[in-house]
Amino acid sequence: MRIGYVLALLSLLPVASASAGAGNEPLSAELRLAGLKIGDSLARVRKQLGEPERMEGQPGEHHYVLHYPGLRIEMAEPGRVLMLGSTSPRYCTSSGLCPGQPLEQARKRLGEGTFYEGDDSGKLNYDSRDGSCFLAIEPDPSRRLIHGVEFSCP
Repeated sequence: MRIGYVLALLSLLPVASASAGAGNEPLSAELRLAGLKIGDSLARVRKQLGEPERMEGQPGEHHYVLHYPGLRIEMAEPGRVLMLGSTSPRYCTSSGLCPGQPLEQARKRLGEGTFYEGDDSGKLNYDSRDGSCFLAIEPDPSRRLIHGVEFSCP
């Protein structure tokens, strides 16, 4: 009887492990900053935010970067948002993760995350549920607060 009980409990472990992390990954549709999402046009960016504070590269180049206070937007031709990143509490994800919040909030909402080999920044990385995008949470030096959030759909 005891062996049957132990086997029954062991058979539940993979199910419990799989469901513990399931549903934590962000949906691609949730990944927005400053009212923008991956794939938005340069015209939409400018309409939403105005002219950038500075620019690395220029429209027409394969890759260029727009800088706004606390917001970085990587663009790829034909003038579409490739990556969004925020270090300002003014720009939060649509699910409410913001720079300046406790890092523990991101972990409670999304799980532990993964670290990429060779990345010494300590970023927590999360793949989207549909696998097409990823969200990265960068901790501050104390590893207690969120320094930045960024996402891309490569």
